[in-house]
Amino acid sequence: MPVNPASPGVVLQAVLFLFLLAAVSVCDIKSREIPDSLQTAIALLSLLHFSPWNLAGAFTALPYLLVALVGKEPRGIGGGDIKLAASMGIMLGLPASLAASVMGLSVFTVYGLICSCVRRLKGRPGRTAHPAGPFLAAGAAMAYFMKIGGWTI
Repeated sequence: MPVNPASPGVVLQAVLFLFLLAAVSVCDIKSREIPDSLQTAIALLSLLHFSPWNLAGAFTALPYLLVALVGKEPRGIGGGDIKLAASMGIMLGLPASLAASVMGLSVFTVYGLICSCVRRLKGRPGRTAHPAGPFLAAGAAMAYFMKIGGWTI
């Protein structure tokens, strides 16, 4: 379904979505928690341009859930990341939310590898936990603007 990026609804949605993603990033960096209220707001934001097909985007959270269940790491993927993936999926729809996850997690992986290498060069253990929310938020922002810009995702 084509979207007019200049329509007031799309502009309002874009501004609110970016604001909420920034708030998610700040909360996750500061407290390593993503408040449910922000995730709910992101999901409700999808109502500005609702499509029943966007509900399928919530399935994007399944891989995150599987990693959380299989991984026994106490500082691993958390419930906030899973719920964030679901709410972003509802907002973006399945194809764009998968693209958002791939983009965000790719940058997150590179960041983690660089941090690990730097820590090892300094003689410290290489493994440490990092918040994933800011990277997922960046991927969601990129996918959102690609989607409204008419890029096929």
